[in-house]
Amino acid sequence: MSKTKLLGFWDLMSISVGQIVGAGVVVLTGIGIGITGYGTPWAFLLALGIVFLPSLCIAALGAAIPSTGGTYTYVRDLLGHKTAFLYLGLLVAGQLVLATYAIGFAEYADALIPDMNLSLIAAAVMTLCYVANLLGLKTAARLQSIMVIVLLVSLLMFVGFGLAHVKTFEVYTNPDLVMPQGIGSLIAAAYILRYGMIGSEFISELGGETQDPGRNIPRVMVTSLVVVTVLYVVIGIVATGVLPLGQVQGESLAVVAKEIFPPVLYLFFMVGGVMIALVTTLNSIFAWCTKGLFMATQDGWLPQAVAVRNRFGTPFILLTLFYLVGMLPVVTGMTLQYVTILGNAVGIIFGIIPVLALYNLYDRNPEAYNRATFRLPKLALKIVPVVALAIYSFGIYLSLDFIGVTGFATLAVYAALVLAYAYWREPHVIARQAQL
Repeated sequence: MSKTKLLGFWDLMSISVGQIVGAGVVVLTGIGIGITGYGTPWAFLLALGIVFLPSLCIAALGAAIPSTGGTYTYVRDLLGHKTAFLYLGLLVAGQLVLATYAIGFAEYADALIPDMNLSLIAAAVMTLCYVANLLGLKTAARLQSIMVIVLLVSLLMFVGFGLAHVKTFEVYTNPDLVMPQGIGSLIAAAYILRYGMIGSEFISELGGETQDPGRNIPRVMVTSLVVVTVLYVVIGIVATGVLPLGQVQGESLAVVAKEIFPPVLYLFFMVGGVMIALVTTLNSIFAWCTKGLFMATQDGWLPQAVAVRNRFGTPFILLTLFYLVGMLPVVTGMTLQYVTILGNAVGIIFGIIPVLALYNLYDRNPEAYNRATFRLPKLALKIVPVVALAIYSFGIYLSLDFIGVTGFATLAVYAALVLAYAYWREPHVIARQAQL
């Protein structure tokens, strides 16, 4: 593979925005409305605070230690080899969430053309993104750039047409309407909507393929989060301000879109806004998901043969592994709701691990900290990860009722098996490191 850096600022921006703007805004907005009503735009803003600190940790690590497989290498170097492999094992399991976007795409396609084979459509769209990434990261990034442009145009149309139909803006400054069930409802809605704002942190996986990663990774992470949040807040206003709340609670943006758009533009929004949003997120995950496993293979955790690259530089066996994990819920008939909740819960759990790596950054690699173009104060290196841990832990607590004891017990057994393999394989990894 050429050492030439492939991805610039705008390539990363398209991947990051496409990763963030996905199933969340088009599916979860209605759920947020059901919880906090006219507080939904404020809940999106609060969700930024929930997502921002953990993302800030990854941005600081990406600036100090830019590398392919970023989060894995952060955990490996700052928390230890076995912890890093556990993180990867949980990350692989968490990519069941790939099916969320494929199944969601199929359900929206069925809304436009009823009686379609949902499983076949879901399998087809996942295969499309898989093949695009098989053809190389730059090819996938070009596809992503086109889709993100169409997506943003669709959502901006929703905002432009929708704001003209909003009946009043005074409801968004009335505490009784913003927090109809108290501040707890606003916080609960923010945690749910937070699922629609994650994703920018995963561009750190592309550090080895990025131009000036120490500068571009944190810039893209912060910029994309802020831009998307502003867009979401305005979308939240349109979603709650056009129709009575009772008509939009628990519904997708399509309900409001049908009210504000003429038929042709409604069709464009459904395809370019809703369905492309799901595809961009799916494509983004395929773009970064193999990076950590590839680095782990180089470290000796897995046989070298599984990391072989095709002529486009893609580790196709590892990419196929994630493709199969994502296809599993599709072929077994899991529901969209269950896959979404399960995948997000696992995501919160494995997301804690690289965040905690920042705690040890200066202690274990002061040189990397000192040369970083973006760095937090030394005291913040200790405080920010702890606060982020508290935020993530509360999110896991909120997931308990959704997943249930059986779901978490299954995850615990899986994690134990991954750790057992890590203890068994570690002597080989240490021996390999000694040879390098």
